[in-house]
Amino acid sequence: MRNKEKRTLMWTTTICGCLCLLAVGAGVVWQAMDYKKTVPQATQSQLMESEVDVGDLQPVTIAQTPTVDETKQQKQTQSNEENTPPATQPDSTPKTETSEPVFDYPVQGEVVMPYSVDCAIYDPTLNQYHTNDSISISADAGEAVKASEKGKVKEITKDEEQGNSVIIEHDNGWLTTYSQLADDISVKVGETVTKGQTIGTVGEPTKYTVALGSHVEFAVEKDGETVDPEKTVQD
Repeated sequence: MRNKEKRTLMWTTTICGCLCLLAVGAGVVWQAMDYKKTVPQATQSQLMESEVDVGDLQPVTIAQTPTVDETKQQKQTQSNEENTPPATQPDSTPKTETSEPVFDYPVQGEVVMPYSVDCAIYDPTLNQYHTNDSISISADAGEAVKASEKGKVKEITKDEEQGNSVIIEHDNGWLTTYSQLADDISVKVGETVTKGQTIGTVGEPTKYTVALGSHVEFAVEKDGETVDPEKTVQD
């Protein structure tokens, strides 16, 4: 009896195991069939949406190789453009005179008192040494004194030490001063004078320069600084 019960239990277990395997297999088959029904449809729809309509494609244009003549023409045009200088605009800026004036001596004579600003020189009238920012040129009283360069009369002065003086303004910041003149000055302030024009005559020396005899005291300035007149006159 016991053996029969054991066989019955074994068959029952075997049948249950087979049924379980059949159930698992049916479930797997069912899931596979369900996936086959759903996934391919979605994939097909996506592929259909991503397809490109052949009618929307633009035809491809094949570049044509230029001929030899066309290539030569292109090179010639490029060469002409490179060699053509850029167009320049006319300069509307007014040009200014930049040449420096060249002075002449106002009278012809001996320099009896030289220019010296770096060291003191002897003054025979004052009997002492001092610096000197002009030159004194010996000349006879009444001799014509001439403008060393063209310019405009800036100032006419008179004092005890230098007597009558005429100051002429020139281009580029230059000034010339003519002192120890007589009273017969022939120009006036604001007048434009030419080079070599008579501006007055040699006068009698003042008491501060009497030992030099009659002469013209000649001074030159550039931008407010004194310059040795002998270095500015024309040889």
